[in-house]
Amino acid sequence: MSKIFFKNELISFLKKKKGVALDLASGKGFYSKLLSDFNWKVDSLDIEKKFNTENFKNINFTEIDIENTTNSFLKKKLYFKNYDLILLFRFLHRPLFTLIPKILKINGLFFCETFMIKDGVGKLRTKKYMLKENELIKLNYRNLSVINFYQGIDRNKKNLIQSAIFSTKV
Repeated sequence: MSKIFFKNELISFLKKKKGVALDLASGKGFYSKLLSDFNWKVDSLDIEKKFNTENFKNINFTEIDIENTTNSFLKKKLYFKNYDLILLFRFLHRPLFTLIPKILKINGLFFCETFMIKDGVGKLRTKKYMLKENELIKLNYRNLSVINFYQGIDRNKKNLIQSAIFSTKV
């Protein structure tokens, strides 16, 4: 999953608009850095800092264990900000799906892509960290509208994934 399924749509959005983004479970910071390169202000969150932010003036990194943090604490940590863009790649913590619509601005976008399980088969050993079939599409009722959805083999042709782009409902 080195390349997200809707990468072209993400790049197009970054070129057209400027704003504030949230990169949840940012890992080595690839997408935080990409956002910064397009002059976006970025709040980058992960359990530990795995990349250098010194050369990226627009990245605010917060070390936080997202999985073991309550949504109310996480929202407080984000200072009740509203984001134009939220990214969640290669990570699954289902309680975030109730928080994300609350902190995404009207007409903001939420890009989500992670591993899925089908017929008991998936990349990860722990099934709770993989999406069930069509699980992302069901977020449609949480004040989010599905713009694009894909379910199937990733671009590297190795793993089952779900990828989606959502916008907030007006």
